[in-house]
Amino acid sequence: SYRLCTVFGIPIQLDLSLLVLLFLLVTNYGDPLYGLAAGVALLLSITLHELGHSLVAMAFGCRVRDITLMMMGGCASLLSMPRKAWQEFLMAAAGPAVSFVLAAAGLLAPSYLPALHGKLGAFVFYQIGWLNLLLFGFNLLPAFPMDGGRILRAFLQQFFMTRVKATWIASRIGRFVALLMALSVFFSWWTDKFEGFMMIRLLIAFYVYQSAEREYRLVLMEEGAARGNPFAGFPFFGASTRNTPPPDDGQAVVSPPPYARRGGATRVDVRKEE
Repeated sequence: SYRLCTVFGIPIQLDLSLLVLLFLLVTNYGDPLYGLAAGVALLLSITLHELGHSLVAMAFGCRVRDITLMMMGGCASLLSMPRKAWQEFLMAAAGPAVSFVLAAAGLLAPSYLPALHGKLGAFVFYQIGWLNLLLFGFNLLPAFPMDGGRILRAFLQQFFMTRVKATWIASRIGRFVALLMALSVFFSWWTDKFEGFMMIRLLIAFYVYQSAEREYRLVLMEEGAARGNPFAGFPFFGASTRNTPPPDDGQAVVSPPPYARRGGATRVDVRKEE
């Protein structure tokens, strides 16, 4: 990846895989100028979406390493996470909220600003509006570890259960949604309606499926560390991943969750019975 700029102290990185998406946009619109305009609108939309997550996380005292823009979207790498469920809820909801505001602005601005009625200007704002509306709806799917899945986990943890069990439920829903996404791609291929962008959907489905299990396993590992078993979460050692919900005994609360990369620390608070 290559660094594009720094915003609010957060490096913005561009992954080379994004060139594939830009190529698909250019070929889809036919005119290279309109394809590049759509690509720039998408880059700005994803960047602002991830900045929404990052700035809310920083407001709660978290550290953001960078934001990476890639073919499958954007990723804000956090070195620490909010300690409380409601804080994680707000952080996860901030990205879709930014996308919703951009969607409203892009779709409504041409109606109120006559200067934007030009062909290219109207096209750019149209793309900003519909791309962000798509980002808003797609990210609210309850497919952990996407925004909707994190919102679901934070809600379950805040009101109903421990973080471990909430992560198990959210991760299983995430894997189910990923399977539906993959099946929709194969159905399109079977009915001769397959298009180039559907390969990106298939890659996103694979990413969601793998990441949901990986993050749940990390939560299990931290829970095992709190109980004196450092191998929990690995196959053949202690408590591996399971197909049934973990016991909701409230003994371990992972705080913050295990998203630290290249440094940073997580802590496990152990509840003691009074």
